[in-house]
Amino acid sequence: MKSKEILFFSLLMIFLEMIIFREFLFGDLYFIFKDLGSDSYVNDYPLLVNRMSEAKQHFLPGWSFHNGLGENLYPYSFEPVSWILFKISDVSAERVMLILPLVYIYLSGLLMFLFLSEHKLHFCAKVFGSLVWAFSGYYLLASSWSVSLFSPYAFHFAFLLFALERATSGKQYFWLAIVFALIGISYPFNLFFAIIFSVIYFLIKFYLNGFETRDFWKKIFYSAICILLGIGISCWMLFSSLQLMFQSPRAVGNVSAFESEPQWLAGKGELISMVYRLFSPNLLGDAGHFSAYRNYFEAPLLYCGILTLLLLSQLLLLAKKSTTVAISAVLIMTLIYLSPLLRSFVWLCSGDYYRILNIFFVLILTVISSFILSKVIIKGKIIIQPLITTAAAFITILVFDFFNIKVDSGSSVLVPCFFIIVFTIFLIFRNRFSDNKLSILFLLLISTELIVTSSQTIAQREICGENDIKIKGYNDLSSKVISKINKKDNSFFRMEKDFYSGISWLNSYNEAKIQNYNSSSVYNSFNNSNYINFLQTFGFIKTQNEPETRFVEGIRNSHLLMKLCSVKYFLSSKSHNENLIKIGFNEVEDNGKFKVFKDENSLPFGFCYDNILGINDFNFYSKNERKQLIFQTLVVEERDLKAFKNSDIIFQPISRKTIEENITDRKSETLKITHFDDNHISGNIKTNKSRFLFLSMPFDEGWKALDNDKTACLYKAFGGLTFLVLDKGNHQIKLDYSPPHKILGTWISIVSLFSSIIMLIIFKFKKTKSNG
Repeated sequence: MKSKEILFFSLLMIFLEMIIFREFLFGDLYFIFKDLGSDSYVNDYPLLVNRMSEAKQHFLPGWSFHNGLGENLYPYSFEPVSWILFKISDVSAERVMLILPLVYIYLSGLLMFLFLSEHKLHFCAKVFGSLVWAFSGYYLLASSWSVSLFSPYAFHFAFLLFALERATSGKQYFWLAIVFALIGISYPFNLFFAIIFSVIYFLIKFYLNGFETRDFWKKIFYSAICILLGIGISCWMLFSSLQLMFQSPRAVGNVSAFESEPQWLAGKGELISMVYRLFSPNLLGDAGHFSAYRNYFEAPLLYCGILTLLLLSQLLLLAKKSTTVAISAVLIMTLIYLSPLLRSFVWLCSGDYYRILNIFFVLILTVISSFILSKVIIKGKIIIQPLITTAAAFITILVFDFFNIKVDSGSSVLVPCFFIIVFTIFLIFRNRFSDNKLSILFLLLISTELIVTSSQTIAQREICGENDIKIKGYNDLSSKVISKINKKDNSFFRMEKDFYSGISWLNSYNEAKIQNYNSSSVYNSFNNSNYINFLQTFGFIKTQNEPETRFVEGIRNSHLLMKLCSVKYFLSSKSHNENLIKIGFNEVEDNGKFKVFKDENSLPFGFCYDNILGINDFNFYSKNERKQLIFQTLVVEERDLKAFKNSDIIFQPISRKTIEENITDRKSETLKITHFDDNHISGNIKTNKSRFLFLSMPFDEGWKALDNDKTACLYKAFGGLTFLVLDKGNHQIKLDYSPPHKILGTWISIVSLFSSIIMLIIFKFKKTKSNG
């Protein structure tokens, strides 16, 4: 492959990116969205701000007290490009929100180009396949939904496609180790899909090329070794990420996605989405006006160019075996799309999603059409009848409303109809042009379609402008007030607000990451199950409501839980704040838009209890009675209750004191903090008898405790928070956080990395020796 081809393709990709993303590159808009895709605003953006802060101070983030009383930030969606940028430069998080899709779109297109080049396709066919893949509807929409999560998906599988081709051709195997390492550290669940994808690819290659049995098994062996090494390299992140995911409420408990029972066949809305969104992402409406199935992002989305669809009519131009593979692949994916039950099975019964299935279907359509186009150009042959029939059928569906619905078009049906006609004419009369003119006209048509469709997809959105990022939203007046409080008060405290600073469609549960305060609200796909259990124990999350385990408002509506969890400040925009004053808060500032309240008598991060009560007994009490008990007795797991009853601890009967009296008792012996950061806490405490030291943070296996330099066990309190047992006397307490299994995973990664290097050296040596 000529380097000039790569250079030309790269320049074309960059040019198209500049045109499509022009408003973000040269205008005052940020690639952050306030509409239904506001995950980019309420999740991705705060996450990147948090990572930016951590990258400047540490190698990787661990724990953070900014959300959900504290959470493991060892991310299940680690994105290495942003991490490197934050580590070596001063680029802002809002700029990285644009850099990431630009980088991944270019790399995905380039890897597809390299893959197609392995098959020696015509240059126009390689450019076509790479462009329609990189600027497919899914890629652009997914990027605007979550740049750190969905953008890398398509890149990984384009990379995997290239790596598998290099491996099956026997040229290079180490690419497999690299791509599996990237998938493992970025989103480990996709390892399952990557392995299935790899097995299917090997079987297809075996069927098409008829490898000799010995040669076939040799390639399988080397590839399997590289895949295992790649997964091994990712273990420094993988183990902790898997635990974070599989111990979240979405994987275990009474809201698990495994409990759902999908239907056999897709409904009318799904079918409509499948058909119409082949032609354009916006034919059924944009992010704010989409109603065909679920929502704008979760519905089927297979757009990857009009020419891609037309070329499928020319399947018979491929070799017989290739035609069989192509038809089988399209039929299998179609069956999966038509059956929610099959989709659920593909997702290991963990849900009914399209998401990554869109990637696979678009990959299949892109690769097949690229091979067909190469045949068309090289052989100069076209089968006219199926082409015209297909074009006519498409236009009929679009213009005459085949599904008998009113198309609420965010982009007019005339646009895809125009390109259907133009590309049909182009294919029929392609032999009338010289090779150079044909290439120029072809690239011009493809580029024009992608620019028109992509611009419509991105522009018809509610987008954050400079004022939304710099002045409004997270940088409103409350941010300045919080900064002032942090400068004045160096103690550990939590803060709650009865309003959100964010300006997006979704509530900004994660704004504490940007505004830099410790909060109880959190939005996360995989929240700490212990924190969710704590909230469920007190009735703040319904036991059968899965969305509530992701969108967590926190404890701001419970004055007793706020007291329990060290809430010292409260920012309130409500005009009636008598309830805050009644529970001990005093007004300290009124700036017109909201008032600042402070609880001078707030409980510290760590304080002691004399009594314990089993959680089963605690659950017999009513919701209000439970709240009355929380300052009288520590609530523990049943297994721990049995162990403590056999110890030397003397249990006191539950008192009849008032809540105020019990709070005063709790403040009699507290942990005096000498050092506090997100991952390391130190403090001293003196007890006049054996006590239970309660810590207002979710229980997590990553936290380790030392009591006078001796290992101390941590236990669950109140269904999901933390405590440890103290004997009488002076105690120096140290708490350190390291993501679970990090040490084991790191050692496996080191061994796998060195093994990969040794394996690469051996391959290089053998290749040099055979050539010499």
